[in-house]
Amino acid sequence: MTAVAGSPSRHARAVRGKIWGDGMFWVDAHEGVGAALIGAIIAASGYVGKLMIDTGLDLQKRKRDRRAQLVDLRSLLRVAKTSFTVQNQHAIRLVDMLQQTNPALPGAAGYEETLTCAYPSFTPEEKELHGIIRGMTVNALKPTNLKILEWIQNDRYFRGQQKGAGQIGALTARLSDLQTHLLLWLAKYENWIPQKPEHALVYLDDELQHGVGFPSGIDDLVDQVLAQI
Repeated sequence: MTAVAGSPSRHARAVRGKIWGDGMFWVDAHEGVGAALIGAIIAASGYVGKLMIDTGLDLQKRKRDRRAQLVDLRSLLRVAKTSFTVQNQHAIRLVDMLQQTNPALPGAAGYEETLTCAYPSFTPEEKELHGIIRGMTVNALKPTNLKILEWIQNDRYFRGQQKGAGQIGALTARLSDLQTHLLLWLAKYENWIPQKPEHALVYLDDELQHGVGFPSGIDDLVDQVLAQI
């Protein structure tokens, strides 16, 4: 059949219409695939974007949690430091009082040994001050040390860092030292305080050398790490 330009026959129009219809279907099919593909890309982009946002929010939450965790430790360390400082001031005062009233006391002895030796002959004032010092060990230092030890044992982030790598690594090493100190402190406490009223102080790194001392500089190191994270 010859196609007549400009005036196709009825059959030609029908065929052409069918051809056009097929063409339109072919075009429509590809447009449908393209639209589906675009939709899938948009959906995937939305999912990836949401995943990135959720990951970012999760990282921010973890960072806030670590910071709050470290703030708790700083508060406990400050309580321990203040309690120790005040107790030490009272111990110095009591030792001075005892040496004035009893010059025969060993002058080179540590605070705890001096207080223990003088305990049987305490005046009422000295006994009262000794009770305050002992009370700080029992009611301030012990519970605070237990809470710090609990904090260290529950920590899964700071203790897991590589020791010596920056400030956080330095904190990791200090936390290990602090855990050792606290375990030894509590061990001595249980043997030294409950059944022995003459004892008031629990020292590890004194003249008697019963253990290791409190790690120096850990308070400042915690502040430095808090400023970093």
